[in-house]
Amino acid sequence: MMLGLLLPVAVLVAAAILVPRGLERMVPETLGGLVLNGAVSALVLILLSAGYFFLAYLWRSTALLDLIGIAPGQTLGHFLRLGFGAGLIWAPVVVLAVSTAPKRWREAEW
Repeated sequence: MMLGLLLPVAVLVAAAILVPRGLERMVPETLGGLVLNGAVSALVLILLSAGYFFLAYLWRSTALLDLIGIAPGQTLGHFLRLGFGAGLIWAPVVVLAVSTAPKRWREAEW
């Protein structure tokens, strides 16, 4: 029971640290770059969380595949809402990871 909860939370927290850190190299060293990094990181983590929930549901029952065939928009919307709701776990970590980026800037000064 605890492993079923702690492992996904630990993976989400790790992803919430690694995704913004990986994107730091691709965005400009400006305030706009920080905002872009946060927005793209949030989008990636919503999709990762939704994918996790999809796989967790699919692991329990393959009836999910039938549901996708019947109502694909509602089914995908449900998993995106679940991924967005998982933001309670990953969003504070993303904010902290993005806010520490200026310490690692090489060209611009904060």
